[in-house]
Amino acid sequence: MPRFALLLVLLLTAGCTGSPDTRGPFPAGAELVRDAATSFASVRSVHFAAGVNGVLPGFPLRLIEGDATLDGGGAATGTADVQDGDGHTKFRFTVRNGEVTTDPDVARGRIPEQYAVGAFLGPSGGLERLLKGVADARTEGKENVDGAAALRVGGRVPAAVAHSVLPQVADDIIVKVWVSADGARRFARLWVQVPPAGDHLSPVMFELSLTKQNEPVNLG
Repeated sequence: MPRFALLLVLLLTAGCTGSPDTRGPFPAGAELVRDAATSFASVRSVHFAAGVNGVLPGFPLRLIEGDATLDGGGAATGTADVQDGDGHTKFRFTVRNGEVTTDPDVARGRIPEQYAVGAFLGPSGGLERLLKGVADARTEGKENVDGAAALRVGGRVPAAVAHSVLPQVADDIIVKVWVSADGARRFARLWVQVPPAGDHLSPVMFELSLTKQNEPVNLG
């Protein structure tokens, strides 16, 4: 199985795997996501892998993986797979100084502000805002994430917060957040379900994995 396809399968099944270990007691969900937001605000570099299952109008991404850093004004490199009509296109990308280039040359120029590295990482970045916006948080149990124990928190994010992170979202979203169970409360993984955009569409699911936080990044 090609690496892209394998990663997509792993990501999009992670949010709906078997039941977690529910033998508590566990910290309160609101406490876990608050601590994870505080911890993630100081993250300046990360390896990310994300998959999208479903159709979200105006958002063609299917799969993306790479490394990002806030250093140098924000930079990233990796691979992406986007919907392109009835097919899809895979390419490598590099973001530096607010400019994106791809190989093959499918896009170049200024990257939209909402997709810049600083729009997601760092204090007041989109991922931190998403964590702070989780409502009705409840700890569902403990699971293994990327080789380490993590506590799974379920909840929802109000439409206004979700829309500020991803403009294509107009409704409340359902989320599951995985927070490291030991040591500092590290934000490890996110699963999101977006309500369908039309009567004949299915919900859209996102899965995001965040590893190698604050480790040196080699962007080539």
